[in-house]
Amino acid sequence: MRKNVVFLLLIVFLGGLLRFWGLTNVPPSLYWDEVSQGYNAYSILKTGKDEHQESFPITRFQAFGDNKAPVNIYLTVISLGMFGKNDFSVRFPSAFLGTMTIVMTFFLVKFLFYYEKEKDLLALVSSLFLAISPWHIQLSRAAYEGNIATFFTVAALALFFVSLVKNKWYFLGSVICFVLAFYSFNAHRVFIPIIVLFIGLLYWKNILKKKKVFFISITTGILLLLPFLFYLQTPESRLRFNEVNIFSDIGVIEQSNKLLANDTVSILKVFDNRRVLFLESYFKHYFDFYNPVYLFIKGDVNPRFSDQFNGELYLWILPLLLIGFYGLYLRKSRVALFIVGWFLIAPLAAATARETPHALRSETFIPVFEIISGVGVLSFFSSIKTHRSVYRTSVLFGCFIIVFSLYAFFHNYFSHNSKLNSYDWQYGYRQAIEYVESVKKDYNKIYFTNTYGRPSIYVAWYSNISPQEYWRGIRTVKDSVGFYNTPQLNNYFFVNEFPQNIDNKTIIVTEQSKKLKDVSILKTVNFLNGDPAFVIAKGK
Repeated sequence: MRKNVVFLLLIVFLGGLLRFWGLTNVPPSLYWDEVSQGYNAYSILKTGKDEHQESFPITRFQAFGDNKAPVNIYLTVISLGMFGKNDFSVRFPSAFLGTMTIVMTFFLVKFLFYYEKEKDLLALVSSLFLAISPWHIQLSRAAYEGNIATFFTVAALALFFVSLVKNKWYFLGSVICFVLAFYSFNAHRVFIPIIVLFIGLLYWKNILKKKKVFFISITTGILLLLPFLFYLQTPESRLRFNEVNIFSDIGVIEQSNKLLANDTVSILKVFDNRRVLFLESYFKHYFDFYNPVYLFIKGDVNPRFSDQFNGELYLWILPLLLIGFYGLYLRKSRVALFIVGWFLIAPLAAATARETPHALRSETFIPVFEIISGVGVLSFFSSIKTHRSVYRTSVLFGCFIIVFSLYAFFHNYFSHNSKLNSYDWQYGYRQAIEYVESVKKDYNKIYFTNTYGRPSIYVAWYSNISPQEYWRGIRTVKDSVGFYNTPQLNNYFFVNEFPQNIDNKTIIVTEQSKKLKDVSILKTVNFLNGDPAFVIAKGK
């Protein structure tokens, strides 16, 4: 028992090191959602109101009009109170709970396989695989709401299985964690009801043996969800889904109309119906998440979710997954059925989006890949344990492969990804704004380009504008979809096109020098690959 604790602490230390090392510099900059969460948390900490002067929002933060989930913002309030207003505080909750997900994975696996002899070893192996997972490391190193939801989901599942074999009141903790995950990220609002229903179907006899606890827990869960159920009745609750889902894609409808117009066989027109085409599109998106090229070779095309050199998982995980599935098949148990069911349920919500595969929206897979791989490891070594030389050689080779692949991933991630893809992290805003702030006392106006998106929130964060000053100086316009655009914050003007005549009391911050005429360049801020990000100039 003591040995298991030592090994778990070492694994958690390794996982924490991989998630916290150089956290403010890799990724190279806060992207706009991180800054938005940070400033709203700062506003709550100082005033009890968000950037739109709404007191302690419960169901969502309006932010850019995208209605951000509240849990990570409130966690960031705590980290800002602990570490001050800085980039580290914004990323701390995700990195910390990402590390704690390793712990929750240990307990989930231990109590999920509670009646198996090797449960502790399987729990340690699964936790180790999560600790070094490229997928989970990358999503833990930025302020991703999905990573927060993943922690609470894994914690909820762990507490549920603990409640089956230990104290039944852990079931209440499980329900509360499921509710917190629900309030943490949009994809989990679809995933959680499905996985809860699935668990209920598998373990209903065990649950009903604890009727009092079940009634109190479910009642508590419903009460905690009431604000969100009322929020679901509002149009803004569907704004983000309407923006990204495949079912609002007008292209599918146009394709259906074209096919129906050209189809001369009436009985076959059913296959050209837009509902059939939407269903076909959904299944295509669903199976995108099982694409081995995405999983093991290239990863997500978005550099914020992948180092662009490796898959979301190490290539050596693939054979372990295959062995692991076979090991689960041999068990023919509820545990095996639960794991396979989780594996199939995980992308159901993410598959409704137009961008697939999407590593963040499908973080619902974590840590099921690691658990199945852990089963694969134990199954493999169990089959060769009588062959000592083969066993020892396999252990040494496995350790070498793990160390080498971890080194290769971190070399690419730290040395190359940030440098080559700093554009995708909106790198340069901080450097540009800090320079402008250092000289702006000599100028009356600052015109700032909108090219890279959402410059106003970066100005609010990096120029240390208080919430009260922000409310006095901000001017926002809501577009037809429901998103906020900000043309002005104090003496900053955010523009798509610059005025023709710039006087010598005006600064402009643009993205490329060729747009500048009759101005004196004050400073150029480059991306990490050397390309110009911002050119700061003044009128002559």
